[in-house]
Amino acid sequence: MKNIVLFGILFTLLFSCSTSNVFPKKYLGTYKGNQEAYEVSMNGEPILVPAAEYELLLDNGRLWITSPKQKLEATYEVKLETEMYYNLVVQLETGVVEEWQLWKKGEKLIRKSIAPKPDVIFIAE
Repeated sequence: MKNIVLFGILFTLLFSCSTSNVFPKKYLGTYKGNQEAYEVSMNGEPILVPAAEYELLLDNGRLWITSPKQKLEATYEVKLETEMYYNLVVQLETGVVEEWQLWKKGEKLIRKSIAPKPDVIFIAE
């Protein structure tokens, strides 16, 4: 019984330490951004991917990206906090992992996409 109580206390402490990298609630909410058109090569042929408008809903540990053609869910972790921004590691439901930056001033979130996709700057509404 004593071991179970000690294990429970240890688990609680570890869990509370792992969730300490959460940013203030003022950054949560809706953001909008535009992704510029870009070109990819498929079987040696260039294909133009048209520009897209995105809406992003940021919540604690989760986010949803909506475009006219799809809706993606993702989870994220705060990996680093600097004076200027929070560095997030975002894992999309498709399995893709990206690095994002949530800026403390200017109410913007930058999606550092994987090439050839251009970055997307989301602005808070």
